[in-house]
Amino acid sequence: MRLTNESIPGDDPGPSGERPVTPVFTADILNQSTAVDFSSGKMPPHWDGLAEYLNSLGTAELSRRWQKAQQIIQEHGSAYNIFNPETATERPWALDPIPLPISSHTWQTLEHGIQQRTKLLALIFKDIYGHQNFIKNRVIPAELIFGNPGFLRQCRFGPDRFTPDHHLFSSDLIRLADGRWQVGSHGTQTPAGTGYALENRVILTRILPRMFHSRKVQRLAPFFKYLNMSLMEISGQKQQEPRIVMLCEGPSGAHYFEQVFLARYLGYTLVETNDLTTRGDWVFLKTLGGLQRVDVILRRIPDYACDPLLGTNLAFPGIPGLVQAARAGNVAISNALGSGVLESPGLFALLPELCRDILGEPLILENTDTFWLGTPDTLFRVTEEIKSNTRPMTLYSAFSPAHTRVVHTRSLAGPKKQELIAAIQAAPYAWAGHYPVEPFTVPVWSEQGMKNRYTAVRMFSTAITENAGPGSAKISDQVEAAVMSGGLARVADDPETLVLSGTRGKGQGAKDAWCLSERPTEFKSMLHRFTTPFEIHRGSDLPSRVADNMLWLGRYMERTEGMLRVIRSVLMRVHSETRLDKVSEMPFFFRVMANLKIISSDPGRPDASFSVRLIEKELYRSIYGVAVQSSILNCLNNALQVADRVRDRLSDDSWQILGRIEKGLVRINPKNQSAEILEMLSDIILNMSAFAGLALESMTRGMGWRFMDMGRRIERALHMTNVMASLVQGHTVPDSNDLEAVLEVADSRITYHTRYRTTLHMEPLVDLLLLDEINPRSVGFQLAALHSHLETLPKPHPLPFRTKEEKIILDLTTRLRLADTQELMILGEKHVLPNLDALLEKLNNDLQGLADSITQHYLSRIETEKQLNGQFEGKGYPVAGTVNNEI
Repeated sequence: MRLTNESIPGDDPGPSGERPVTPVFTADILNQSTAVDFSSGKMPPHWDGLAEYLNSLGTAELSRRWQKAQQIIQEHGSAYNIFNPETATERPWALDPIPLPISSHTWQTLEHGIQQRTKLLALIFKDIYGHQNFIKNRVIPAELIFGNPGFLRQCRFGPDRFTPDHHLFSSDLIRLADGRWQVGSHGTQTPAGTGYALENRVILTRILPRMFHSRKVQRLAPFFKYLNMSLMEISGQKQQEPRIVMLCEGPSGAHYFEQVFLARYLGYTLVETNDLTTRGDWVFLKTLGGLQRVDVILRRIPDYACDPLLGTNLAFPGIPGLVQAARAGNVAISNALGSGVLESPGLFALLPELCRDILGEPLILENTDTFWLGTPDTLFRVTEEIKSNTRPMTLYSAFSPAHTRVVHTRSLAGPKKQELIAAIQAAPYAWAGHYPVEPFTVPVWSEQGMKNRYTAVRMFSTAITENAGPGSAKISDQVEAAVMSGGLARVADDPETLVLSGTRGKGQGAKDAWCLSERPTEFKSMLHRFTTPFEIHRGSDLPSRVADNMLWLGRYMERTEGMLRVIRSVLMRVHSETRLDKVSEMPFFFRVMANLKIISSDPGRPDASFSVRLIEKELYRSIYGVAVQSSILNCLNNALQVADRVRDRLSDDSWQILGRIEKGLVRINPKNQSAEILEMLSDIILNMSAFAGLALESMTRGMGWRFMDMGRRIERALHMTNVMASLVQGHTVPDSNDLEAVLEVADSRITYHTRYRTTLHMEPLVDLLLLDEINPRSVGFQLAALHSHLETLPKPHPLPFRTKEEKIILDLTTRLRLADTQELMILGEKHVLPNLDALLEKLNNDLQGLADSITQHYLSRIETEKQLNGQFEGKGYPVAGTVNNEI
């Protein structure tokens, strides 16, 4: 079936009938592409429908949809490293709107070939860390394993112990011009790309929705369901659902976006190394409610960063005792520790022989032209070719090419050749290499139109061994493998960056690989069934690190909003028709900004000689100042960085609002005019209010929401006490203009005038902004909300007395509720309103103490647990004795 505009209802390609449509694919582009085989005299069927449909859209419509895809990417925050300030607004690879179709016949061959390789690598891994029969019988050279730093002797379980399984693999495939598919490398330790492949599919589904149904594109979801099932199987839990966590590096990691995306998609808890701890050979997650046992760890960090007791020479915190917990069979790790040894290029070069020796069959998918120099024949041939320059090649470590020097022989001179040959002959087993290979090219969309670029396809597979799981002593050779029906197609200008795994060259991008089917895709549910009924939970617990970040996310957002409202009010007066020396409330605004550290403490008085330009300079510095710690730019950056650390806890709508705030940061330019700055500040305030509204209406009232709301309430109360203190710090009684300014920055003008009409008096204003617990802007409202939150926070042990923070909030709430406005309005000699000023100072100091106490009690975990005797009795966990005091 060929796709036309009529065959895809609801997917309007644009006004093609009103003006001529410029075709996307031209004959020159297709003829130059080595992905399209014209040997039959016409376009292959799996390209025909795609090309015809995209041509029906035309370049203008495809360009519009490509821009929509870029917008979605920006909203999702898709990046290799969104935490790096140098690349905060860039994405090292961009999604191409034109997918890479793979015919059903080709896909069947690729699927069988990857399944075969997955089984082969899984059996090699089990033998290396188990019986080691392949090494004893010289099927695998011993020097290739024992000389590899990726082989972790501490992780060998022995021949009579349970051997861990290897579960997730990646294979980088290259198609040659003659149509043959070859494998260039494998990822076996922390293979990256599954999340990006899923993200690409989600985006293309939105910009080309009908293509998936008409072209019978196979889905990616079954692969992730199988992966989830395999992780449940290795947990050893048969009656209840196991706790699975995804261990990542955090926002500083190169693939943090992918890890967040996958954790949310799979429903796993995203953790970092400091979120986990070991007790008595068991692994636990540190949460606000205490320690919770972890059954499975899906790790996304390298071996050397997992446990400092592995003995590597790199200083990483890791999780002390993780290896011992895995050896005891109390936690399953995927991929298993030590699996980096399978990424050895030397081992990869021997896979054709190993497949025949172990599986008794040839490789279905051949390797690229790679070699290992550990055999005399290969060593002699390669050294002769280096001397004669008869065939250029690329040489690198036989253990890990991603972390060692890569040598291209074509660029070597005479002395350099001799040095290289001497280094190879000194340790030939440590060298591997490959001959040049030219991947196929495919059409790629760009702003300048279509062009062809080199492409490699990364596909993913998962394996599970029969009778696997913690506590199992049987080592089985029955390996079941599943392959993702799609993948991540990488495009680049330099083919060498696609052949060498782990390298990233200039101009790299990504495509969505479509594996087509002859008939509609059938899906068989693989949901795991447990014998124990699920226990219903209301609310949720969360790691202390997440609670800390949620608290500070609320604080940064509220602090920034309060400062923005003050700055906006001042800018509106600076650029009003009234002369600055005639604006009576300016001294109040200067005191507010000084108390909030928006400007310096002594900016000068706004008399006739005071320069408007000097005020603007101070305000612009408070907005744009990189060196100013409390500037708007720094506060927003801090809020976004904290949000990055908990993005798996934020909804898509919330993250979209944060993306708009980030766009507002781009607009913060010191060259902007005052009108543009006012518009920018108003937009940021509206977006921050929208974020707060989403948190109020969409987030469940769990611990994450409570800590974020506590942060907001603390900052709003501090902001209001500073505003009110600035009002009474003058030497005269505040006038009506001062009171109107307070209502403006407190966003309570309508509320006040609805109650008291046009009359402005100090006493009702103090009641509204300080004591009134039904006004969401008042200090009393914030204290009441904090009191409610603190009563619901988890307590490890029942205490007969209130905690320190509960005492603080109870004291402050009681003081406000017992406060008498008439007493607060008593005039004094040194201070205008000494009683009110003293109350505000007390509120400010105790609120700071409250924030510190919450951090110490719930987040920093200063209160140590000295013994765990009896804590896990009756739950199937070991009873520990005296343990390390640090959590």
